[in-house]
Formats: sequence, C-alpha cells, structure tokens
Amino acid sequence: MGECACIYVDDYETAEFYTDKRPVARKVHKCCECGGTIKPGEKYEYVTAKWGGAISTYKTCLDCLSIRKVFFCNGWLFEGNLEHLWEHIQCMGGAISEDCIVGLTPGARSRVCGMIEEYWDEYHDDNEDEISEIYKSATGD
Repeated sequence: MGECACIYVDDYETAEFYTDKRPVARKVHKCCECGGTIKPGEKYEYVTAKWGGAISTYKTCLDCLSIRKVFFCNGWLFEGNLEHLWEHIQCMGGAISEDCIVGLTPGARSRVCGMIEEYWDEYHDDNEDEISEIYKSATGD
C-alpha cells in the first residue's frame, strides 16, 4: 500500500485457536470496536478464538475491519483498535498518508477523517486552511 503507515501492537497474546467468518447479520449486533450497530442484512466479521484457556467471540463491522486491515500491520487487540489509531494520529501530528485513507471503506474513511479533524481541532486551532486541504485531499471533496 505504498506510503501507508503501520500501527504495531506488540502487547498481544497469540491465540490457541482462531476462526473468522463473514456472515450476514440476521439480527442486530454491536460492533466490538466502535460500539455501532450491525444491522440485519449487513456483513460483519465474526471471530471465535481461545486465549489463555478462555474462548472469546467478537463481532466487528466492516468499517472497523477496514481500519484494522489498512492501519494494523503486526497484530491488534480487539476492542482497542480505535484507541490505538487515535494514539497513532497523535504521534503522526495528524498527518496520515492518502495511501492509507483511500484504502478504507467510505464509512471508515469518514471515521478516520473525523478523528484527524478532531486532532487538528484539539491541537492546531490556527491551522484551519491546512486542515481543510488535508481533508479535501483525503476525501476527494
């Protein structure tokens, strides 16, 4: 993916077993990453795995899965990816490569661009023109 950044999470444990499926929801589910609703008829990732003797299941919406696939290169922690992404955005000074953003689903792109805007609002109030250019470049607006 060219110039796309990599978030490395090194404090994870390897699963004793790990299965993932992409079913279509038959009822409402909650995404383990963003807390959003996975509606009936939508595909999602369903993971069953065993860590430390305990079996766990996780349901991830396709937008959060997209973020994980684009930004996380060597491991991740369920229920912590958006927090790790936020830390990465802060580390990068809000400068995330277009190569990363264009590889996301539209919903994930909107979420990531929103996080970048939040970073710039928090830390760079006097750089509105730069923020606008970054957002336009990332979203194609």
